[in-house]
Amino acid sequence: MIPEKITNLIKAIIEKTNSKKATWGKTARENEFKLHFQNGAITTDWWTNDRGVEFVDIAIYNSYGDRIDSYEAEKGEDDYSILIEIHNVAKRDFFKVEETIENLFKEAKND
Repeated sequence: MIPEKITNLIKAIIEKTNSKKATWGKTARENEFKLHFQNGAITTDWWTNDRGVEFVDIAIYNSYGDRIDSYEAEKGEDDYSILIEIHNVAKRDFFKVEETIENLFKEAKND
């Protein structure tokens, strides 16, 4: 189970991202995104194992780039919902989903 302090950190990052005060980047992994801070970084990744089970995780890195903590959940577990939420927020931010939809809407309304 994810500790309350980490859950609160995740919620704060989601809020910061949704208010456009955080910008996620992409790592070399297919579905992993990274958010840099002055004192460390956060990554979130989603994958399916060879049995077709979905997993999502979050990892915390210190300012030296060392992985100092991580949490993982498979679909159906209690922690999956908050982990997939931050992953989806990171993914939508990286791919600029809201901005793209808004621009497409503006173009569609233009005569």
